[in-house]
Amino acid sequence: MTMSRMQILLSAALAFVCIGPLQAQRGTYPAAPVRVVVGFPPGGGVDVVARLIAQKMVGVWGQPVVVENRPGAASVLATRLVASAAPDGYTVLINSNTMVVNQVGNPNAGYDIERQLIPILNVAWQPNIIVAAPALPVTSLADVIALSRTRKLSFGTPGHGSMGHLAAAYLFNILAKSDILHVPYNGAVPALTAAISGQIELAGMTLPPAVPHVRAGKVKAIAVTSARRASTLPEVPTVAESGFPGYEVNVFSGFFMPAGSPKPAVDRFHEAVLKVMAMADVKDQLATLGFEPADTGEDFRRLVSDEVKKWAKVLEAANIKFE
Repeated sequence: MTMSRMQILLSAALAFVCIGPLQAQRGTYPAAPVRVVVGFPPGGGVDVVARLIAQKMVGVWGQPVVVENRPGAASVLATRLVASAAPDGYTVLINSNTMVVNQVGNPNAGYDIERQLIPILNVAWQPNIIVAAPALPVTSLADVIALSRTRKLSFGTPGHGSMGHLAAAYLFNILAKSDILHVPYNGAVPALTAAISGQIELAGMTLPPAVPHVRAGKVKAIAVTSARRASTLPEVPTVAESGFPGYEVNVFSGFFMPAGSPKPAVDRFHEAVLKVMAMADVKDQLATLGFEPADTGEDFRRLVSDEVKKWAKVLEAANIKFE
């Protein structure tokens, strides 16, 4: 009789242990710290967004939101990590179109966005910017292209397969038919540093990390890749204005969870981010840094699907392959 009661008590305890976390996950998510994985080094545009939002989400939830940088292979390593993580809502990816480019251009990327990840929302757009070393005798995109026909120029980006790389390949290789040497770096900051010091002539990356250096006169701003001029640097022309009508490359800053993550967790994360994005100081800070507002009500899943199609065409036209 005693053993029987003991077994009942043990069974009840085990049931509580098994069911307890599930109930907490469904009813009180987040019941533990949430990890936001960034596929780029600190200081880049996606990292800036991640840290600003994570800081504010702590106040919304009362739970730590930890930003973890996992740079490497133009965000492939971070994307793989989250795609294969436990689908419990506690591991989140923030990434850019770079993850799309890697999937369509690298058969060994090791992930499938549409099968393995849930696109939650895009919080901000980052135009790319083309900058020149201070000593380079150019002030416009036309100057850059003309100079590239007289001598070999080098163009630094945050990495092979980054949006800086693809934006440049689309512009210089496909549209301008010019031959500029691509020099990949491990992030936007190293590429900027190389341009500032004159190790390379040109660089391309998202706008936020470049803004302070442009304002300080450390690099020359040549053009932005968005359809309209950036509100942060309104004096800098667009690529479309500079002789290439219709050219537009924008970089999303989007959150993802592993496929199979509980809908309540996805929804609560989405709601918390919307609360943060509605804060006046967050809007002001992102605008000051060079981000353009995103339509948070947009169908992010469809946007990602459209990006897959777009960049597959560009990679094929530019004959770009990744290993």
